Amino acid sequence: MGFQDRNPVRSYIRKFWRPFSLGTLTLALTNFFDILTPIALMKAIDAIVGKKPDDLGSAILLYFAFMVGAVSFRHQWRVHFGRFHHSVAEDIRNRLFRKYTELGPRFFEKNPTGELMSLMINDVNTFRMGVGPGMLILLDGIFLIAFIIPFMLSISVDWTWKTLILLPFIPFVIRFMEDRIAKASRINQDRLAAMSGYTQELVTGIRVVKGFAQESNRQKEFRRFSGDYAASCNTVARYDAFFEPALHIGVATGSAILLAWGSKDVLSGAVSLGTFVAFHEYIKRMIWPMAALGSGLSMLQQGRASYGRIAEVLATESEVEGRGTTKVEKFDSLEVRDLTFLYPGANQPALRNLSLTIRRGESVGIIGPVGSGKSTFVWLLSRIREAPAKSVFVNGVPIEEVAVSDWRRLLAITPQDPFLFSNNIEENILFGRRHLDEAKSNEIHADALAAADDAAIRSEIERLPSGFRAWLGEKGVNLSGGQRQRMTIARSLARATESTPAEVIVLDDSLSAVDAQTEAGILGQLKQARKDVTTIIVSHRI
Repeated sequence: MGFQDRNPVRSYIRKFWRPFSLGTLTLALTNFFDILTPIALMKAIDAIVGKKPDDLGSAILLYFAFMVGAVSFRHQWRVHFGRFHHSVAEDIRNRLFRKYTELGPRFFEKNPTGELMSLMINDVNTFRMGVGPGMLILLDGIFLIAFIIPFMLSISVDWTWKTLILLPFIPFVIRFMEDRIAKASRINQDRLAAMSGYTQELVTGIRVVKGFAQESNRQKEFRRFSGDYAASCNTVARYDAFFEPALHIGVATGSAILLAWGSKDVLSGAVSLGTFVAFHEYIKRMIWPMAALGSGLSMLQQGRASYGRIAEVLATESEVEGRGTTKVEKFDSLEVRDLTFLYPGANQPALRNLSLTIRRGESVGIIGPVGSGKSTFVWLLSRIREAPAKSVFVNGVPIEEVAVSDWRRLLAITPQDPFLFSNNIEENILFGRRHLDEAKSNEIHADALAAADDAAIRSEIERLPSGFRAWLGEKGVNLSGGQRQRMTIARSLARATESTPAEVIVLDDSLSAVDAQTEAGILGQLKQARKDVTTIIVSHRI
């Protein structure tokens, strides 16, 4: 775990120091001008009481100048602090997304999609609120206390210590609540993630839920998740709600003390009425900074709790531990030597003593019953999962020593479960291409047409209302199973037509949903149109 994860607030302040520093400076200037206004008010009241119109005019101008200064700098700190905390959120989102793309299937098998989405959205936003508005509120309170107390002391030391006698107890109250808020916030985020995961699973499997008439049971279960989340939200809210009333009591006590002792000095003529009003104004203004210390620290603690969940994911090691450094420009051979692979926690290996050699341009069929390890072999081949060392060789080099990006560039894999993106058909077919023309055109890309032809799907695409520009639903839900399979085959075939094409095409049982005639046509087209491409066809039927 890096320094950024050990102390994320300090780390991000250093990383985006410029907007943070400008925001802090303009916030301090805003508070300074704002704290000067009671002085102008004191001069105005004394001028009224003393019937001095000249002094009143200058006091009014002074008051207006202080207000203009406060308003001007208030606009600036809003701009700079906004830029700071949104930059922080963007950085964390990018780090999380990059980590998601690096992690292997073992991680995603253990962590529901809804929880991972909750991290990306809710936890990132909670940390943004902590490091942004939370830090802002905290600094605002610190600056106000630092400016107000000297002005109060300049008016009367005796009034100051008497009215702020409860102030030393405030840090203990804040400290008492910090740990409780942090623990409650962590539980709150965990329950939100659990509810999000359950919701995502429900929406994804809605056809199964309806097919088995389980709507009412699912609703009951969701109410349980929702109720747990609501209870944790209320726990956090109770701790938050405790701060402000407790701090207001201290300030209200100070006001009462001022009325008891200060009024005597005013009546005796020891101090002016304007001085009394200005001092009382400062006492009232101590309400916000006291509350700000509590609210700011509370938001920071909630942010730290959320970042703790994020840091756990960022610290997760990829399943493919060694990324490899050996460059591979082209494919010559793939050799498997006595490969045995055991899944973590399994009693029996998925593959045992497998040996084979595949050379450039060959077509190889891998046949076996369901659960015999065919897809496992494809995952090991593509390094989605890591094979045991010195068991798989590419061009004579152990696959764990080969650069992952170089090796995957040579592969075009059609998975057993077809997956399509929420995009138009042309973009889905050309998804795997590294070099795609950026020029906008009304014409369909020629490689998309050719790949659709070879996958025996073009005529069905062109019968759709928008043809290749037709928009697909999530996972291609508006297509049949066979259409989804052929669309993903077309995506792999399009990868083999680039200027730097894929040289190994792997079809992982991706013809199971098409009829025998269509299957024969696709395989025949593969043999004719791509003779130099190595083809590995995985199937559970001959």
